[in-house]
Amino acid sequence: YLCYFSSMRTSITVEEFVKYFKEIAPLKRGFDFLDEHVIITDENANILYANRAVEKNTGFPLSEVIGKTPADLWGGNMPKEFYEKMWHTIKTEKKPFVGEVQNKRKDGTAYWQEIHISPVLDKQGSVKFFIGVEPNITDRKKRDQFKEQFISALSHQLRNPLIAIRWVLEDLLKDGVPDKERLEAAYRENKILSDLVRDLLILARVENGSLESETIRLDEELERATASVREKHPAINFTFRKELGAVPLKTVRSLALQVFLNIIHNAAEHADKEHGEVKIKLQKTEESITFSSYNNGPPIPESFRSLIFSKVPSTTGAGLGLFIAKMICEHLGWQISFETGEKGTTFFVVIPL
Repeated sequence: YLCYFSSMRTSITVEEFVKYFKEIAPLKRGFDFLDEHVIITDENANILYANRAVEKNTGFPLSEVIGKTPADLWGGNMPKEFYEKMWHTIKTEKKPFVGEVQNKRKDGTAYWQEIHISPVLDKQGSVKFFIGVEPNITDRKKRDQFKEQFISALSHQLRNPLIAIRWVLEDLLKDGVPDKERLEAAYRENKILSDLVRDLLILARVENGSLESETIRLDEELERATASVREKHPAINFTFRKELGAVPLKTVRSLALQVFLNIIHNAAEHADKEHGEVKIKLQKTEESITFSSYNNGPPIPESFRSLIFSKVPSTTGAGLGLFIAKMICEHLGWQISFETGEKGTTFFVVIPL
């Protein structure tokens, strides 16, 4: 520690630091057992001590951390106003500061921390050190984002079918005469609403993590899923090609099937209207299983490609199929992507082994 201290940009003396280090030695042993990121810096944010969780959290070895500032390593990613407020609170007002920051690991991966920084004052009331306890809240931020998306999907997608059903029923009650076309319109809107509720419940099950894994035969499940979609689209030519035999996979069956059913159904919906084709493939390497679903319809418009896995606006009358597929894949640790062009569109799901 003294070797690193000798090269630090700090105003305290070696004697002061030796005294300081002896005083925190008992604390240091306790801090090293904590799972939460803890650092102690001088008044200029040069790191004097970091516990082992810092190395795990940031990816920087402790040998690279001591003597540097958080901004030199993992910090500096928030707006300028955030840091101005933080420094004013801890250095000018000499009060503790609590906030949420997005930092970057040594490999460039972004993560979130909740920072609790407290100034340590000397007898004259001057700031000598800062102690920061900074738990990783990345998972919590993801859950919060999920809830925001869930509520947004509910508010945007639920409103229109309910209003449409109400208008149709009000008209029928006003006329006093059954109208088949308007009854059929109410039925269609009700079906959209029922499908939406089903989709939202699936998303809720993804979020609460209450589902258990089991071993399934992926090849057999895909055959059944393809047959199910074929019944709804008898004019489409479906093919299912697998380059391997039995494909056992341990996963959450209901969620996995929802991914494949949504993708295959989407392929059938967007295949060529006159000579529709959907081609399902299942391939395997030493590292992964790859599912692909091709349709020979027109390419996805350029303006829509970046939104393909987002919540679909309710004005289109579409559901949340690909949005749900994306959410489930992220939950299961799978990768979902697509390619589109004049010859058609293919969606891929890569399942790491």
